[in-house]
Amino acid sequence: MDRKLTGPKEKILLGGRKIDVLHAPGRSRGSVVFLTESDGLKVLFAHDLHGPLYPALLSNCSDYGKSLGMQLSIGADILCEGHYGLYRGKAKITAYIQQFMKD
Repeated sequence: MDRKLTGPKEKILLGGRKIDVLHAPGRSRGSVVFLTESDGLKVLFAHDLHGPLYPALLSNCSDYGKSLGMQLSIGADILCEGHYGLYRGKAKITAYIQQFMKD
């Protein structure tokens, strides 16, 4: 079943697990990331955190930067990045996200 989000953050229940769906525009207008907790750890699923930005996707550099900052502020313990694997530990995740942020 399709579901359209109505705000920047919504909670869904999937398999008995609460998941936050967070609007993360930038790479494309409808990009979202998913945040859940497992064994006391924050787990962030961010499929296209790394970009790249393309006019055909209606990418927006300013929104992308804000979304990166939002994801950085989560303080995830585990990052599941859709193309480049799994990152564990706040320091590694911070370094990974910061490499895509522009000054």
